[in-house]
Amino acid sequence: RASFHGSDIPGWRNVYTQAAPAFPKGFTIQDAPGGQVLANADGRTIYIYTCIDDTLDQQICDHPSLNQKYRLAICGGSDNKRCLEQFPYVTADAGERSTSRVWAIKTISTDTGKYVEEGAPNSARIWTYRDRPVYTFTLDQQPGDIKGDSWGEFQGSRNGFKAMWLRDDYFNNAS
Repeated sequence: RASFHGSDIPGWRNVYTQAAPAFPKGFTIQDAPGGQVLANADGRTIYIYTCIDDTLDQQICDHPSLNQKYRLAICGGSDNKRCLEQFPYVTADAGERSTSRVWAIKTISTDTGKYVEEGAPNSARIWTYRDRPVYTFTLDQQPGDIKGDSWGEFQGSRNGFKAMWLRDDYFNNAS
């Protein structure tokens, strides 16, 4: 039941929140040196790639429908095979189903990095977060490793990979 208590105070507004959709079954939460991260069933940290074009209009460049040159440059020195080895997609098993639009399953071409129809040659069934693929990092060996966090330009915030942090712990930040 919603409360309107406080809405009659000048300058105050009521705020309503709702829980975020649950992440996919099988995903886990792992303790990392700087807090807690989302991980796949094997405990490997999950990363999201973000990109903002370095132009005057600052357009996004991180969606699979766009040119993949920035992502390929950051994750594999413009070599698609190396990129797939460094930051492999988080794949979805045949029986897995999405329970929200936030976490969805899509089919992606491993040759082009663009979404394709299911069953297309050289494709993978992958998890996406807000319509963007999610990845793991090859150098993460144990649950909680975050060696791919901030991988890219400006600590991964302009063009790069960031761990999917669930909770940052600034008071116990190990190096």
